Amino acid sequence: MFKFFAPKALKLLIIISLVLAFLVLGNLYTYKRLIAEKPIAQLTFTPVSNQEFDATLRLGNFCEESTYRIYGDEWRIDSQFLKWKSWATLFGLNAMYRIDRLSGRYSNIEDENTKNHSAHELKTTSTLDLAKVADRYKNKFPPVDTVYGSSAYEDMKPNTLYTVSVTQSGILIREQDQSNITQQIECDIGKSQWKDTIVGLDQKLVSLIGSFK
Repeated sequence: MFKFFAPKALKLLIIISLVLAFLVLGNLYTYKRLIAEKPIAQLTFTPVSNQEFDATLRLGNFCEESTYRIYGDEWRIDSQFLKWKSWATLFGLNAMYRIDRLSGRYSNIEDENTKNHSAHELKTTSTLDLAKVADRYKNKFPPVDTVYGSSAYEDMKPNTLYTVSVTQSGILIREQDQSNITQQIECDIGKSQWKDTIVGLDQKLVSLIGSFK
């Protein structure tokens, strides 16, 4: 009897392990490896009216632009960092980051409490959220050291190019006058096909799960 059920149990265990590996990989690819200071986004702002701007954002492979309506005097970008324990870095697991949100903020507290607000989600939704798993099982998820958020904000000024970069310690912003731009991130095509395939499959799984709710 044991010999009859053993092969089926083993096959089931292998299938479950592969599914779990895919879910972890699908979420992991929503993050990017962080090795040194690295540009991750560029933004410009076009005034629409008083304390209202259209933000043009380039990120990912910097080949496509998206436009978002932002209210306030300043813009803010939020990200999430996934830091591995020192022994895990020996296996090539460098700190990773994910851009989460773009929003506006007001310099004046009264304006902040009374005027229009807008926030735009930039992260890719995935079936499994490693950050939530790591936070819930802090002492039972050995490779993860910590998961934390990092934000940076800057004034919204027209005719200015803002470059957002990440470092091991968080986010920083550099600005340049558009009339004197010395560095423009070039469009980078074709280097993330495998990652895009994994994320794409995971997105289809998210939609499938959502259709049953």
